[in-house]
Amino acid sequence: MSAASDGSPTTPEPVPDRSPDPSSGDSPDWIPADVDLDVRPRIPVGKIVTGSLSLLLVVVVLALALPWASGASWSQIVRTLTAAPAWALPAVTLLGLGVLALEALTVRTAVTGSRYPSALLGHTASSGLGLALPGGSVLGLGLLGWIMRRAGLAIPVILTGIVAASLVEMVITSLLVPLVGLGAYAAGSASGPAGIALPGAITAAVIALLGAVIALALLTILLRRSVLARIIARLGDLVPERIATVILVQRDALVTMLRRHPVALLAPTCAARVLQWAALLLAIRAVGAEVPLLLSVAVFALGRLIALVPITPGGAGISEAVGAAALVAFGVGAADAAATMLLMLVTTLVVPLLAGAVSTVLSFLLPEAARPAR
Repeated sequence: MSAASDGSPTTPEPVPDRSPDPSSGDSPDWIPADVDLDVRPRIPVGKIVTGSLSLLLVVVVLALALPWASGASWSQIVRTLTAAPAWALPAVTLLGLGVLALEALTVRTAVTGSRYPSALLGHTASSGLGLALPGGSVLGLGLLGWIMRRAGLAIPVILTGIVAASLVEMVITSLLVPLVGLGAYAAGSASGPAGIALPGAITAAVIALLGAVIALALLTILLRRSVLARIIARLGDLVPERIATVILVQRDALVTMLRRHPVALLAPTCAARVLQWAALLLAIRAVGAEVPLLLSVAVFALGRLIALVPITPGGAGISEAVGAAALVAFGVGAADAAATMLLMLVTTLVVPLLAGAVSTVLSFLLPEAARPAR
């Protein structure tokens, strides 16, 4: 993790630092007053309404964009789906559950001292809420924090873990997956059949990748303690001393965690992306199509990159249309391409939404664990 390559938790800085231990205490005085993980996050009615409208938008986008992008009618797509083998739907469903299970391993590592059942429950509920509601990522992280708090963990540990897990997800999904996809596309195009270029899609992917690289570079600079402390000092009264201490303490804890557990943090989420790619391969096989392995990696990476665009929940509808168009360009039949992306949608959207709903209900019903003494 290059973000943790410089700076030391003991490096002097111009900002006063009481250096409290982020792993001890229930709620030290350096925690901002508005961070209250003891209260269950409330979902405004307006968010529920807009979430319902967003899911309806996904249906509309799929209904219109998928046939247009693939060139197949819905009757052809439905016939292809019904002709798929019986194992297709259970297989992509199990892979979707496997993705959630692996991502929860990263959460368990990031939130020091957490147990896997709590991490799985919190991550699944958080992911479902983030997909179901516009701007639901913040609410989802709040729900994750509340669930981990009910499991008996201290607030500083939870905050550091959420930041670490979010950073890992950003690096892998926004940077590593696009890099692998572009490399696979370049290699596959050089050895594949003619007429498979996707100039518009590749240009968009390159632009998004450059944005991710710039964001990661800025984050790497900001995680240098000396740079961060200097910035805080220049802001003066805009950043109160208590908040400055929060920022520096969390930075120290985050960098320490990234240095000590890089494999345990990165490997599960990387494996989760591999499972999603496997779901695409199974979907392609289920409809009887054939795509070179390298080009399937490019299609998967393109779809995951498009999914980052927050027009619809998880980019659903748009990423499927783009993926279907890419498969058609790679020689897959129109109906087969559309059906493939619909099966992939089960892994990337349907399973997280349903599992998230179940986990949210369970989190409200399960008893609260005893909290450690201050």
